[in-house]
Amino acid sequence: MNRLINLVAVFVILFSLGSCGSKDNDDSVKPAEKSKILVNYPWRMSSVTDLSGKIIATNLLNEETKAIGSYMDIQFLANNVTKALEQKTSQVINGGTWYLLDDAATLDIAVTGFSGKFGVVELTNSKLRLKSTMPVGGVDAETIMVFEPVIK
Repeated sequence: MNRLINLVAVFVILFSLGSCGSKDNDDSVKPAEKSKILVNYPWRMSSVTDLSGKIIATNLLNEETKAIGSYMDIQFLANNVTKALEQKTSQVINGGTWYLLDDAATLDIAVTGFSGKFGVVELTNSKLRLKSTMPVGGVDAETIMVFEPVIK
């Protein structure tokens, strides 16, 4: 009887150890899951930072970048259609397409005023960070555009 109890205890311990893997690791998120996160809600640019995370002053950004942050939200739909929405009314300003490329490391967006291939630095339910080269104070610089979900 003691052998049976010991054998059951060993199996319970082995089963418990085998099921202890972390399920919240963002690095393990598959591209299909990242696509689902992207289409959950519209995204609003909250800031532009340099590569070290320091926020770049708005007056140093070009007019297109300022307009994205202050005027429009970007909505990604499951059929690879994207829309630029006016922030206050949610009216569609313009639209285009989007694709996650390179195993979800690149986001290719084609919308008037906001087009290009952007490096996906972070994509979670609470934040989208895209790496891009844009004019800062009249000089091209590598930047990170930080977006947050618009939850209404």
